[in-house]
Amino acid sequence: MGSKPTYTVSDQWIGEPRPVRVVVVGAGIGGIAAVKLFRETFQDRPTTLVIYEKNHDVGGTWLENRYPGCSVDNPGHTYTYSWEGNPSWSRAYVGAEEVFEYYKGRAKAYGVYQYVNFNHRVVEARWDEYVGQWKLKIEKEGSIIIEDECEVLINVCGMLNQWKWPSIDGLDTYKGHLVHSAIWDSNYSFKGKTIGVIGSGSSAIQMVPKLQKEVKSLISFNRSPSWITQEFGAKYIPEGRELVYSDEQREEWRNNPNEFLKYRKEIESIIVTSIANKFWHAQFKDGPVQEEWYRQTRQNMETALGGNPELISKIVPTFAVGCRRVTPGHGYLEALAKDNIVVRSDEIRRITPTGVQMTDGTNLALDAIICATGFDNSFRPSFALIGENGVDLRDEWREEPRSYLSVAAAGFPNYFMATGPNFPLANGSLVACLEQTLKYAFRAVEKIQTQGVKSVSPTREAVNDFQEHKDAIMEKMVWTSPCRSWYKNGKVDGKVWGPYPGSVPHFFELMGETRWEDFKIEYRTSNRFQYLGRGNTHREVSGGDLAWYVTEPGANLSA
Repeated sequence: MGSKPTYTVSDQWIGEPRPVRVVVVGAGIGGIAAVKLFRETFQDRPTTLVIYEKNHDVGGTWLENRYPGCSVDNPGHTYTYSWEGNPSWSRAYVGAEEVFEYYKGRAKAYGVYQYVNFNHRVVEARWDEYVGQWKLKIEKEGSIIIEDECEVLINVCGMLNQWKWPSIDGLDTYKGHLVHSAIWDSNYSFKGKTIGVIGSGSSAIQMVPKLQKEVKSLISFNRSPSWITQEFGAKYIPEGRELVYSDEQREEWRNNPNEFLKYRKEIESIIVTSIANKFWHAQFKDGPVQEEWYRQTRQNMETALGGNPELISKIVPTFAVGCRRVTPGHGYLEALAKDNIVVRSDEIRRITPTGVQMTDGTNLALDAIICATGFDNSFRPSFALIGENGVDLRDEWREEPRSYLSVAAAGFPNYFMATGPNFPLANGSLVACLEQTLKYAFRAVEKIQTQGVKSVSPTREAVNDFQEHKDAIMEKMVWTSPCRSWYKNGKVDGKVWGPYPGSVPHFFELMGETRWEDFKIEYRTSNRFQYLGRGNTHREVSGGDLAWYVTEPGANLSA
């Protein structure tokens, strides 16, 4: 047997950073935030950041989605980065184009365009255990394959990224205008047409009231009922979507940041604390908050449908509120009650060249079919992600995505997700939670860079424990009630992959500290303490204050 190599002290000061390359996949809200956080965290360090984005510009879902009525569900002042609001929102609930312009403006301000490669789609990432790097293959401009490598890979693609057509026979035979809500064709006019909208999720709920006013007739195919609620924040913004901020109000916010911050905190507290925490308690099965929410929401929906018993039987759910994603449907129920809309809740048998054939044999002729059928919510990455032992995460998660706290996966070193399985996508302030997962990933980058670490990955035991806890608490929640929901990947029953098992403040506290005891850590050398170096610090080699720990009450030498 060979002897252990002689240990050599590294010629460095403690924690001297080594060069590390970070690749971020996606330049949506998360990718834009990643650049700002990266620049603040790693300034003056030998750290490289590269972003690969499949689209031609930043913005992600807000670049792609342009269907009529597309807008935020929450008040716009809760849909900005926590560190910088937008005093110039035109209204309380802003539309897709205005949201896109805000985030594009932030991308310019944060220098995102210096880091991003557009029209570059990551097609494969393969972990190289020997060197401790991800080897990447990227499709450039739709044809050329280029290669890259990085120590840390962060997936910020989001959960509403891979749109999907419905699995209905004959879809490819249809001769009319066929469009998905996520790839909208703004050149087509629906005026005076007979159209069908397949789906009853948030996209359909937003577009149907707009389309109803211009089409000759509309058939809404609602396979599953959805809870339509009041606007989030309606109690505090009673004007709802009708509230337009005056020029004077916006100018005051721009000139008085203290007042603007006070307003933002009030709205955020309402959404995150009052409503989100109430929302969390409302998700417990058979609890008093859930019972009251069910009663009030059902009453409001029945009223909006004009008391029509046929529509009520098709549209108003009987399952718990929140089992499917609740959506504030501004004018949606009222539109369904109009004379030029027919609601079909029975199954579609097939798509024909001229329209839709139902299971009862009825043939419905349609000039256009809109598929508001959502996205691939399996949480499997959109590219081949091959970790330890040649395992592809897409295969490992084929039946069930099992994450560590939504941010990492066992067997996939130095890989982090900004919105992984059981991220708080329906628990409250989504953007602020997204910031927390990125900060978590960058803490891992710092550890890898400064402590001689080659790789970090959560242990199987830690993942299993989190899954056990998550599944146990979900049994108490409405999300495991029998309803068809993308929280369960479109299933009626099954494990909940969507929301986080706790409130937003709960998630913040969890993300605020890294439990390194839950990670398998491999070092670049045989001695984990080699990063201690020659025994001195950066303060000493850079001429810093060597008595920083000496203080005196009331004294301030820097003043």
